[in-house]
Amino acid sequence: MSEAAPGADFESFVLETIEAFSRLAQAQAGDLHSAQDAVQDVYLNMYRRWGTISAQQGSLAAYGRIAVKRAVIDQFRRNKRTVTIPVHDMPESESGIGIPEAAYEMIKEGIDELVARLPERQREVITLCVLQDLGTEEVAQRLQIKEESVKRYIKAAANNLKKSINEPSEEVTA
Repeated sequence: MSEAAPGADFESFVLETIEAFSRLAQAQAGDLHSAQDAVQDVYLNMYRRWGTISAQQGSLAAYGRIAVKRAVIDQFRRNKRTVTIPVHDMPESESGIGIPEAAYEMIKEGIDELVARLPERQREVITLCVLQDLGTEEVAQRLQIKEESVKRYIKAAANNLKKSINEPSEEVTA
């Protein structure tokens, strides 16, 4: 005579009671999702203690119904303590450097525009060194130039960018 698997009788208990427990929980909770959560919690707790519960005298279904009622009440009490704050407008997302995304995009667009005005070699060096955060030695290897040349291009590009920023733009008129 072989013994049945320890969870086999629990599984049959669940199959017999799932509909009744779900209806009971939904009637008390009023919300399908909360009811499902409560029933799952009850089954989980019952499974953990199944050996003790099934050995006791009394109806397992009655024990389960009481547990479902208490689980719904506990869930209500837990949710009552949670304060929900309605969000009328979604907060503006921030970039990786901590400024609002819209401002970051404007700054990035302005920087891209300024860098695009640089001579080709300065633009390549600035893009690799500053925007991609590569070292001067690695940039020199990539561009197949001397490291001193990379430093000169950076200095020249910085001067050109300062001039571009300090020049009064054509759009602004006094």
